[in-house]
Amino acid sequence: MEIAPVDLGVCAGYEYEGDESRTAVVLPGAMLGGMPVNAYVIAPLVERGWRVVQVWDEYDGTADRVEWAVSRAEAALAYAGETKLLSAKSATTLAAGVAADYGLRAVWLTPLFALPEFTEGLRRRTAPALVVGGTADASWDGAAARELADEVLELHEADHGLARIEHLPAIVAAVGRFADAA
Repeated sequence: MEIAPVDLGVCAGYEYEGDESRTAVVLPGAMLGGMPVNAYVIAPLVERGWRVVQVWDEYDGTADRVEWAVSRAEAALAYAGETKLLSAKSATTLAAGVAADYGLRAVWLTPLFALPEFTEGLRRRTAPALVVGGTADASWDGAAARELADEVLELHEADHGLARIEHLPAIVAAVGRFADAA
């Protein structure tokens, strides 16, 4: 498998070689490119032969958060072409309306349930959604997740980073099952 840097116009990214008919776009959180949890999404996709376009950026606070998230999503989708799945972490879950507009299956990692840009976008969706979060995350709302999504992975005592190694197998397995159903 080859990984190559790409220019998405508004920011940098990486392209993981794979089947172009099964392309996923992975959006970052506000920091660290959404890592390490985005690696937990990318790994099962690449293992299954998916092509992945990963946005690599950080939110610097100078732009509106929703505009920042939407511009990264739209740039990556334009670069990727036909896309089957969108994954977003934290701040970029504010682009939920983009996934709804494109009719994309979506994986939402530590979504920002308190903000209407996420919940309204999730309500408008026409494709399946997997929502992943933890009970120790102030942004998490398990009841809303179960009401609004097809699949929910709620991790006991997981915080907003989802960076604990013991959560890795559950996230990888859930994403793998979700991708297999695409």
